[in-house]
Amino acid sequence: MTNLNRSASSIAAATMPADAVEMIDIGGRCLAFSDGGAGAPAVVLETGLGAESREWTAVQRGVEDNTRVCRYDRAGRGSSEPAPGPRTAFDLVADLNRLLRIANVRPPCILVGHSFGGLLMRLYAHRHRTDVAGLVLVDSMHEDQFDVFGPLFPPPRASEPAALRDTRAFWTSGWRDSQSTVERIDFASSIEQARSVVSLGDLPLHIITAGTFLNQPVLPILQRAALQERWDALQRSFLRLSSCATQSFAPASGHFVQRDEPGIVVNAIRKMLARVTQTSVIESSR
Repeated sequence: MTNLNRSASSIAAATMPADAVEMIDIGGRCLAFSDGGAGAPAVVLETGLGAESREWTAVQRGVEDNTRVCRYDRAGRGSSEPAPGPRTAFDLVADLNRLLRIANVRPPCILVGHSFGGLLMRLYAHRHRTDVAGLVLVDSMHEDQFDVFGPLFPPPRASEPAALRDTRAFWTSGWRDSQSTVERIDFASSIEQARSVVSLGDLPLHIITAGTFLNQPVLPILQRAALQERWDALQRSFLRLSSCATQSFAPASGHFVQRDEPGIVVNAIRKMLARVTQTSVIESSR
């Protein structure tokens, strides 16, 4: 993998292959940035908590024949330099806004957010509405998920897997401690910030819902279906954010759809590209 350094004065219009990474200075800190393809609207990929942005590579390559596609690592993740914490969602959105401007990613863009990244992209679309052409949420984090699922975890057992013990600890109380993530995220504040997003107007929005709990091996089999129903209900609530919202499902996929079934995400992005392009053509002809 190639690592390059560039600042605001050295940004070039040319893009790079999906497996190449640049270090972009956003003002005293550098973030790892990768882009490929060319065209507009550009697609911006935002990762969740449990993986680096390179897990988007298959999606990036699947879309970059159609337009420019960008991914990056947030501060403290991957090759990106850390930032002082704790950090809220507003801080992360501000970082991304600076990064896109310096990298000459021209708005409006299509935003694609997985898990916690979905929460960030909703906030970004709300704060920078005119810079966003469309939004794709990939099994997005919901503001109520810890309240809903924390009490539903099975009681501790001495023989339970360590993965179940650690997952329970995070979902029941660990999420409140900013030290629980490498990015030092203040989830309590970030969740309250996300609650302010009650409408995105007529922004084109697509929701991909995975079989997150159906395909979660650390959970008892008999509890998975009921938990999945609750997850589906939270995901459906995102439909209320826009008058132009649609939804599709990836029932055979775990939470990381971009890893398990990247083709589903690629197809959703391509459809969003066609959708917003058609809308733009119609509006320009009026």
